[in-house]
Amino acid sequence: MTPPGARLGGETCWLDVGDGLLAVEQTGTGPAVVLLHGWTLDRRMWTLQARALAGRFTLIAIDRRGFGQSTAPADRSREVADLDRLADRLGLVRFHLVGMSQAGATAIAFAQAHRERVASLVLQGISLAGIPDHSNASDTIPLSDYADMVRAGRLAEMKRHWADHALMAGLTGEAAQIGAAMLADYDGRDLLAGPAGPSARIKSVASLSVPLLAITGDEDTAWRRSITQAIARTAPLGHARFVRGAGHLCNLSHAAAYNTTVSSFFARPLLPVPDAVND
Repeated sequence: MTPPGARLGGETCWLDVGDGLLAVEQTGTGPAVVLLHGWTLDRRMWTLQARALAGRFTLIAIDRRGFGQSTAPADRSREVADLDRLADRLGLVRFHLVGMSQAGATAIAFAQAHRERVASLVLQGISLAGIPDHSNASDTIPLSDYADMVRAGRLAEMKRHWADHALMAGLTGEAAQIGAAMLADYDGRDLLAGPAGPSARIKSVASLSVPLLAITGDEDTAWRRSITQAIARTAPLGHARFVRGAGHLCNLSHAAAYNTTVSSFFARPLLPVPDAVND
């Protein structure tokens, strides 16, 4: 079978997960880092990390179920098993794991179930049940409305609405081009598959015994920032860092500061993490 087309300049393969295929791309050399993208995105969101960090790490990015080039239907309850298959397929004994936004719940669940495989955990702009959203204004995602739009053949309208959401803000230049390309290719099939599944809960973070970095932009929504702080307070080996001037998509909008912070954490996960500052 022809492998998926490369998106990050790396080597690609298909991962058979039983009910379909996941597109997997690997680039670089060094300790392995598995990257999980957020909602409406795909593995292209890690373009600027692949470019900057491939000289120090082996970066492994997948298109999650229901997204990008992957054919497996969206089903978050199966994503932990998908990661386990990926690690077996690539012979990954231990690796660093990054879960962005919606994928944070999968990253947490995998670290709970497979502690021996996770060298460290990065949670970027994730949601957590049990953390009150006092502002309750800018972070709400009207998923049921979006699903209705897609079912009614109004995908373009749904994407225009989502493009204006606070969680998608702050991209310029190349980052904006990457974001626009991902959204243009988003097809809404995950919304048609039904509810996306619950977020992780704060008590799940308390049970994690791996080195953990919670990171987002200091202009992300108030709720995501409060979750980032709560993770650092709750996780036994937790740190929190905010990328100055960045929003939810801080790895794209402020890649240099983000890359410095996460690469330092991967190299020395039990030592203090440098502040994320702009160059």
